[in-house]
Amino acid sequence: MTRLRSLGSEMKQRIRNVRSMDSSNNDSNTSLSEMNSYNPVSVTGDREGFMRNEFGTNRKQKNRNSALLPFYKVTADKAIRNLNLKLMLKLVLGGGFLFIVVVISYLGAIHLYNTSSIRDPCLVANNSLQFLKQMNAHVLSTDTTSGSQESGVPKIIHQQWKDENIPDKFMQWRNKWLKLFPQSQYQYMLWTDTNGRQLIEEHYAWFLPVYDGYDHNINRADAVRYFVLHHYGGIYADLDYEPMMNFYDYLPRNQVAMVESPYYWNEKTQNCLMSSPKNNPFWIDLFKVLEQNKDKTEVLEATGPILLDNAMAYSSHPSYILPCENFQRVPLGEYNQTLWTTVYDREIMFRTKPITKNCGYYSSNQCHFGKHHNTVSYRNIHGLIDNS
Repeated sequence: MTRLRSLGSEMKQRIRNVRSMDSSNNDSNTSLSEMNSYNPVSVTGDREGFMRNEFGTNRKQKNRNSALLPFYKVTADKAIRNLNLKLMLKLVLGGGFLFIVVVISYLGAIHLYNTSSIRDPCLVANNSLQFLKQMNAHVLSTDTTSGSQESGVPKIIHQQWKDENIPDKFMQWRNKWLKLFPQSQYQYMLWTDTNGRQLIEEHYAWFLPVYDGYDHNINRADAVRYFVLHHYGGIYADLDYEPMMNFYDYLPRNQVAMVESPYYWNEKTQNCLMSSPKNNPFWIDLFKVLEQNKDKTEVLEATGPILLDNAMAYSSHPSYILPCENFQRVPLGEYNQTLWTTVYDREIMFRTKPITKNCGYYSSNQCHFGKHHNTVSYRNIHGLIDNS
């Protein structure tokens, strides 16, 4: 007990000594109050002050952290979005590149496949010439019931336009005919709406009601060319057909001939280029089919190439098909001569689809007898039938 009292007295004395030293140390660099501002635990043991300062500091820090949380969250979200955009961009670019590679490979394979079916045009021409020489040795038709037929194909070139004012666009090709089939040897006849109807009225009056009843001028133009070839014989060619050489020797003398169509999705033959002896009986059969199809709304079926195919199947009289490798290749890549709808269909059909028969393209002039530019002049710029 005595020991405790002595210790208590000693502690009190030490505290008094410390206080006296603090009060007398006026020259020190830091006062007790300043020390308390830096150190919340004063030598007096002010624990409550320490707790107040510590709590306030933590609260301020917590408030600062809370204020920064949205910033950190936005920054993180932005970084994730940027990462996703970069990843998406890489996927898009990679997918686009892969798509382009696949498309190019496909188109290349289609081109190789389609061109592999093209026959050698010069071989076709030589074979045709040999066949025609044998056939033309018998100039008279073997059909004994058609004694009115005249042998051989008259040297007459028939062409059509609605009037005598042929557009300059077609004159460039018409002049090729005049050069390669000179007027000193060939007669030229231009058929218009006026003299075409006169021919029907004077020599085929039975057909005049059907002729006048057609809804479109193109139907009348199609029909007239058949009657012209029956009445006169000779060579008929559309104004957009450009001869590359004089091919008269490649025409059969005793049969009707029509050019093979390169467009496999519509018809087998076309009426843009035809030849015939005068009064060939094939046309009589075609006239019957023409009457049967008079109510067809589709031009190709009523009077055009499909009608020609039907007549060939119906007729018992032989006809000859001029090979497309020589007479009508596909004008692939020719964009400024016809309607955009025609160009689109042609490009899509021949560049993106496999076909088992290909007539060839304009890229080669080897054994190329003529070009059909397929201007589709009877349709307007919107692809509709023009009756003007």
